[in-house]
Amino acid sequence: MVQTALRHILVVRLGTLADVAMSVHALRGLVRDFPELQITVLTKSDFKPLFREVQGLEFLFADEAKYLGAIGRLRLWWQVQKLHIDAIADLTASSLSRILCFSFTPWRRRVARIENQRLEGKALTRKYRKVMVQLSPLASRSREVFGKLGLPFCMPAPVRHTRSAQLPAAVEILSGEKSGVWVGVAPLSEHHGTCYPIAQAAELVGLLAGRYERVLLFGEGKYQRQFCEGMQSLHANVVSVAGRVSLSEQMDVLAVLDAVVSVDGDFLRLASLVGTPVVSLWGATHPFLSSSGYGQDPRNTIQRDLPCRPCSTSGRRRCLFGNYECMRSITPMEVFRRVKVVAK
Repeated sequence: MVQTALRHILVVRLGTLADVAMSVHALRGLVRDFPELQITVLTKSDFKPLFREVQGLEFLFADEAKYLGAIGRLRLWWQVQKLHIDAIADLTASSLSRILCFSFTPWRRRVARIENQRLEGKALTRKYRKVMVQLSPLASRSREVFGKLGLPFCMPAPVRHTRSAQLPAAVEILSGEKSGVWVGVAPLSEHHGTCYPIAQAAELVGLLAGRYERVLLFGEGKYQRQFCEGMQSLHANVVSVAGRVSLSEQMDVLAVLDAVVSVDGDFLRLASLVGTPVVSLWGATHPFLSSSGYGQDPRNTIQRDLPCRPCSTSGRRRCLFGNYECMRSITPMEVFRRVKVVAK
């Protein structure tokens, strides 16, 4: 146990689900080495299940109705004041977190902010003279923020996958009891640059359905749910859980799967959070930008070495050539063979 002068800190972790999930690994290490430290996390209410394995945390939810709008932000600031915190760890670098940090500086609270690495990301994704250097993963940058506050620790070991057969009740109703090898697939994305082509995704699902006892499909958004439901109607052992279970139940499902196929997105990070091995597919983005998931085997990363890659930090940017060759060139059979190695 490490001694610290700090008694209570506020951790501001807003942003996207994937970013929040990556920061949870650092919080696990912080709680392990500083068990007497009181920690309040400011986040979104929907993201609370992500922190379920980190014991002893308290929460403030920035998206509660009483904290919205100008008056709501003042109410939030006053609520934070009443916590009598000693320091703020800003893991988001958003406008709200900057306002909170700035407002507490005159009160002599210690403040540390995460390094956003935007300039490095631009150097990686520009058209010409790309600087192909691995950026510091978000989990490591989160740990550095705590180090600036005088809370040093080593990152915890990745969560181990136990291949449990226990399913949440809501999912067992959809898919039945687990037997044999189950594989999850999250092939689509809202951005073209990180979305596996639908025809190839359908072929991949067919290959997996012919080999394994159950294939569970994940997705967000209307057209992704339509794809998942369409595949379910074509294959007797394919089950769509897209839009049918909560975030906590999704994590439970991912935890019992033997392997997951995912593009760069939320499900890659969720699977890493529960320790399930992932075969990840990369198109316009690159593992250098955000890592291939905490604790994941880099050999399970599938990508093409093209001079135009990476071209985007999120996959939103339109393809320079209009054909998204980076994703189209990844064949379903190549992915299937890698899954056979992972889901033994």
